[in-house]
Amino acid sequence: MANHYICTDVYTVRAGDTLYSIAQRYQVEVDLLMRANRVRNPYNLRIGTKLCIPGPVENTPVPQPLPEVEPEEPQGGVPAGCKTVHTVKMGDTLYMIAKMHHISLDALMRANPDIDPYNLRIGTNLCIPE
Repeated sequence: MANHYICTDVYTVRAGDTLYSIAQRYQVEVDLLMRANRVRNPYNLRIGTKLCIPGPVENTPVPQPLPEVEPEEPQGGVPAGCKTVHTVKMGDTLYMIAKMHHISLDALMRANPDIDPYNLRIGTNLCIPE
């Protein structure tokens, strides 16, 4: 196996994806995929994140570094239909976030259908609806 890698493709994470399923699709090791994208927690994969798919450098005498791939920010920083975005902090609950933004818990949950209310993760961005 090659010692040097470059980004041969960019994949946008979709609902239901795991690092394992993406690695299988592109026939790369999960560990290599994690290193190429500086993923520390493989269980905190976010929809919309762009991942570099590493591949071996072929016929290139000088190894090329992997480019930094950042998640795409929504235009203006706030997705359509959202008044603002709340980043989950330690101790936050959906109820507390809804109360803080003067919206109902139901409205918050409808605006964020992919969020598991029983497993709220620090750093998750939540849409606060208009």
